[in-house]
Amino acid sequence: MARNARAEQLREYGQSVLEGARSEQVLRMARQVNAVSYTSAREYAGRSLFELLQNGYDAHPRDRRDGRVHVLLDEAEGEWGTLYVANGGTPFTWRDVERVCELAQSSKEVGEGIGNKGVGFRSILLISNAPEIYSADPDSPLGPEMDGYCFRFAQKADVEKFLAGEDNAHEVAAKYPPLQAPLPVDDVPAICRQFAVQGYVTIVRLPLLSEAARTEVRLRMRELAGAKVPVMLFLDRLAGLTLERRAAGGEAGELEDHQEPHERYELTRSEKRFAVAQDGTWHGPPVSCATVNLGPSGTYLVVRGTVEKERLNSTLAEAVGSGLLDDTWQEWKRSAVVEIALPLPAPRRPRRGQIYTFLPMGEDQAAPFLGHVNAPFFTKFDRTGFPSGNPLNVVLLDAVAETCLVAAAVLRTVPESSMRQLAVDLVSWESEKGSAGRLRAAALRVHGSELADVPLVPVLTADGAPPEAGWAPPRGAVLWPDLDLTVLTAHRAHEAGIVVADPDIGVTG
Repeated sequence: MARNARAEQLREYGQSVLEGARSEQVLRMARQVNAVSYTSAREYAGRSLFELLQNGYDAHPRDRRDGRVHVLLDEAEGEWGTLYVANGGTPFTWRDVERVCELAQSSKEVGEGIGNKGVGFRSILLISNAPEIYSADPDSPLGPEMDGYCFRFAQKADVEKFLAGEDNAHEVAAKYPPLQAPLPVDDVPAICRQFAVQGYVTIVRLPLLSEAARTEVRLRMRELAGAKVPVMLFLDRLAGLTLERRAAGGEAGELEDHQEPHERYELTRSEKRFAVAQDGTWHGPPVSCATVNLGPSGTYLVVRGTVEKERLNSTLAEAVGSGLLDDTWQEWKRSAVVEIALPLPAPRRPRRGQIYTFLPMGEDQAAPFLGHVNAPFFTKFDRTGFPSGNPLNVVLLDAVAETCLVAAAVLRTVPESSMRQLAVDLVSWESEKGSAGRLRAAALRVHGSELADVPLVPVLTADGAPPEAGWAPPRGAVLWPDLDLTVLTAHRAHEAGIVVADPDIGVTG
């Protein structure tokens, strides 16, 4: 389809939506959508940049590992600056256009990406009231042109112009909901063309609406660049995230707040999977392992487990039947994947772990052990928290516990001494919020025995002993006193036949 044909398709659709403003019945619904749109935006306060990053990530096919997202704040453009978010992957399709214009609709399949609520994009209303989207041809996305769906959304002036001659045109325009009617854009901004030449296929352009909006975007970009927990850790479709800010005035002008004229941060991600032996002596989910290199943000061991489709379907049916999820969740087509991540080397372990839904949730959402957790949880609107009692979240947290136990069992067979600390960290769960009880229940499913009878404790062994000999159940191991002893040392006790916990491995919890 030629660009002119796409522009006409957008124009016809936008006008058909605006035509509804002539109907009193439709207008009543539009007023409700207007109120809900801004209420939803406020629910996402402080998360708009996360939502735009999420959309850029989801635009990449699930088997891609080389995706890119570029966030640019150009403070010299417009009264308060302009924010651009460019992504690679798949350009906008007509289905995407329709869904972005409809509240609480999404073209994303459940379980296929981060977002599927169809609400998060409205978070941008707190920073921009005139968003634009420029996208490459969905039938031929490799060209250096933005010749696909390029559009803005009807604003109050557009509605009033469309209703010219109507007595209530001004009143209707004042209450007409945002982001409802797409209108084609003829000219592609120069920066969007530059992004296209670099291989990006979709650019969201947001002229900022106030000084407060500019300050908010600056703050969130710096938070992403210097996050306490790694933003890219579980974004496995991306290889790079660029965060760039060009200050107003450039190098020759006066800068506000002593800001640098140009800031640029590059967050990177690469992954290398490796095979692990799974001898079948446990009954938990099969796991896969990878090392994930985040550049200056460090390297992590990432272990993935699954919730098989039958178990997932049963859980979703229960949640839908009790009204805790809507029925679209039963469209989930694949197994659910849970991930756990531990920093390498082990001494770099964080002071606390974080729970993610691909991106970090709120700071109060701590993982139950000294590592990070990612799963497709059912969350609050803004994805900063989640109801732990929801059946889907219960089964995902159970799967996290099972994956930790299986991963620890795998690492206990690895000869590298650095893996011993990681194996301990995986099963050193906090006792608060029922976490320890969840791990004990998972041990019965995975190992068929009580947690206290699973060889979780690293113990001293004779030189040359196989790796699996260096572990004992908590019931049978002794933690030797850490005293300044010269005769009754831990090693002497081991030589005397006592099963002594390895004093060189820290046990948390």
